[in-house]
Amino acid sequence: MAIQAVFFDVGNTLMNFNYATIARCIPGLQVEQLEQSGPLAWKKLNGVLEKARIEGTHVDVLRWLFKALLQERGQPALIEELIEKTSTGSLWNSVNYDAREAIVGLKAEGISTAVISNADGKVQALLDDNGWAGTFDFVIDSGLVGVSKPHIEIFNIGLDKAGLEASQVLYVGDLPAVDVYGAQAAGLSPVLYDPHDHYDAHWSASTRNDRRTYHRITHMNQLGPLVSLLNG
Repeated sequence: MAIQAVFFDVGNTLMNFNYATIARCIPGLQVEQLEQSGPLAWKKLNGVLEKARIEGTHVDVLRWLFKALLQERGQPALIEELIEKTSTGSLWNSVNYDAREAIVGLKAEGISTAVISNADGKVQALLDDNGWAGTFDFVIDSGLVGVSKPHIEIFNIGLDKAGLEASQVLYVGDLPAVDVYGAQAAGLSPVLYDPHDHYDAHWSASTRNDRRTYHRITHMNQLGPLVSLLNG
């Protein structure tokens, strides 16, 4: 079937993590340090999330990320102080304008767009506050629907809202363990957004000892051509 819709993750896909928010909270910490170490921390987080998925355990993503970014500074008291001082709106408030341009192109070609995000119930407000209002057919926030990626139920909610079959939808996200695995388990075609070129063209699902192929883009301007290619 032809691709009729593209669903998007939010964090580090539509909205980039703003390392300056953390730097402002900690005297002497330079934003350049965080921006340099950040991408590798996210890659390590992906491994932690994959292990947790296999073992059926939970990861407190924000606390883990803060500790990884701060390294030797990441003492529990400081982590808790950061949790109190920051919020979704302050940490993910840097718009990915390349994504916005890509979405404009998709919509011009008749492709519908929507959001499925692991969030805290405030992702619609985050998007609206940053100029995305009216862009998407719908926004699904795990904090509101009670189920999160990589569980297939949250993707099924999106498919039901869109009135589409899984084979008609691409899902774009930045974490293989959450976005690629979840989308593919639900039958959608995953597109890994990998701007730092951290992942190869396959992702190993260790629970099944197989190689799960997915589409991978390193720049959002590749998304439109990918849809056109898949649609012949």
